[in-house]
Amino acid sequence: MEDARLAALQQAIEARGWRWRPGKPIPHGTQLLVEDGHDQATLNYYPRQGRTVVGGRDTPLRRALEALMLAMGGFVVEQAEIGMDESGKGDWFGPLVVAAVCVEPAVAPALLRAGVRDSKMIAGARMADLAATIARLVPAPAHVVTVLDPLAYNQRYAALGNINALLAELYATTAAPVVAHTGVSAIVCDQFAQSTARLEAAFVAAGLPRPRQAHHAERISLAVAAASVLATARFQEELARLGAAAGWEGPLPAGSSDLPLLERAARWIIAREGREGLARYAKVHFQPVQALLR
Repeated sequence: MEDARLAALQQAIEARGWRWRPGKPIPHGTQLLVEDGHDQATLNYYPRQGRTVVGGRDTPLRRALEALMLAMGGFVVEQAEIGMDESGKGDWFGPLVVAAVCVEPAVAPALLRAGVRDSKMIAGARMADLAATIARLVPAPAHVVTVLDPLAYNQRYAALGNINALLAELYATTAAPVVAHTGVSAIVCDQFAQSTARLEAAFVAAGLPRPRQAHHAERISLAVAAASVLATARFQEELARLGAAAGWEGPLPAGSSDLPLLERAARWIIAREGREGLARYAKVHFQPVQALLR
């Protein structure tokens, strides 16, 4: 039997002058390849969950297709759900930030109209404004943002010796007050480790419901997308604050790939505050940071 929603998606694509054709087989769903004559994007449709996932390179077509899916209800929110995500895990500088957001079906349309989606698809200049909108629509304690500053991070990492163990601990700590306030038991998390067992164990130990974990969960859950925005906005805010504290020329650099810039910032801090001082700004277990300290 033809799926009425899939047919509606195909008609909406055609109405914009785009072409579609079947893509590769995917588990529990249907993939469409969408083209506009210049670019191509993928649209995965999962009928059981009633959700869509847009993929492909970051092109005008992909962004337009994402906007179309949002306008058609690309995120389906049928029950209250707590979404969680983190920021800063792979960055030399700055804290580790974890956010939890409870999204009720009644507030979902307002979040969609505001443009809530995966934070990686949002321009940096809009991030803070969008985070403020989320915090207004979902006021605390229905949302919680936990910030583990670099000094505390380095101490906890030294004690645990594993970033995923630290994240599991922080996820449980962040989820607990939201669950207690809302009574919502449906929790969706971005899967940050290969195995789901560690996070499940941390939640069970804290007396929390087992979370549903998924890679790129921010693309399938509006609550996780909202959490990704809150976590990223707070991480950016902390980089700016730490940059000012260090007397740096702006926010401390994000990421871990621009080695010349990262090393220049680290040497600046070491020259001002000594090798011990770097632990107040950076995650010192990264091997390149260790090399600088040596």
